[in-house]
Amino acid sequence: MMILWFVIIGALVYFLVKGDFSLGSIQGRSADSHLDERLAKGEISIEEYQELKTTLKEKR
Repeated sequence: MMILWFVIIGALVYFLVKGDFSLGSIQGRSADSHLDERLAKGEISIEEYQELKTTLKEKR
């Protein structure tokens, strides 16, 4: 039973130190922020970004 607690605490420390654990990911993010992140990572081009941004505005 004690090993389970060590694993849980170890996982929490790992995510906190690595930076993958944030309140933003728990609370959810807007579609705009996902789109901004994809552009920043180079997953989509500027043209695709602008097209998707326009589509998002139309859906609201």
